[in-house]
Amino acid sequence: MQQDSEGPTMKTMSATAASKEFGRFIDAAQREPVLLTKKDRPVAVTVSVADWEELLSLRIERGIAAGLADVAAGRVVEMTDAALEQRLARFRTRSAEA
Repeated sequence: MQQDSEGPTMKTMSATAASKEFGRFIDAAQREPVLLTKKDRPVAVTVSVADWEELLSLRIERGIAAGLADVAAGRVVEMTDAALEQRLARFRTRSAEA
């Protein structure tokens, strides 16, 4: 990966080229992230499954660390079973409406 004054660069491919050369696009994404563009504007980044799983793992670890920091700082409130059931019911209602 090259570095320039604006930060790291990555392989770029137009959505049209990716569509026409899908096999090459998938092969490239297995090796490194690929920036997809449409009308010369960035629209998506495709990464390998291994990279995606690592990103998810890091996000989960950050969430756990933030939660533990909240516990240590006393920024938590105990939730009763009844309160949890109420929140779950509201969540299910919103999910069903969406």
